[in-house]
Amino acid sequence: ADTQFLSTANLTLQSVDSTALSAPSTADFIMLIEDGAGTATLNTDVKAFISRDSGSNFTQGTLVDEGSYATSTKKIIAFHDLDISGQPSGTSMRWKLALANNQVKIHGVSLSWA
Repeated sequence: ADTQFLSTANLTLQSVDSTALSAPSTADFIMLIEDGAGTATLNTDVKAFISRDSGSNFTQGTLVDEGSYATSTKKIIAFHDLDISGQPSGTSMRWKLALANNQVKIHGVSLSWA
């Protein structure tokens, strides 16, 4: 059974930095997720944030369900064009997930910016 990143309580996950060529003003985030025990509520039990200054400041994106993949229980969750221009200028891009209340499986994440 696939049990990578299984959460049974509150958990915060953060990426390492990826370097942008210049300070981005928007970010896109895509995550492949599957419920474990119970059903996770987006933007309550599963929250995603983006930083352009190595995690000193984060902006939360509003996650939406964009459909399923592979099986009906595996979901594509994302936000697009998140405005991060209000953060201090920087090129050290990082994502953060805050998970609460449910078991969830994170199968993959993707961060892009412009």
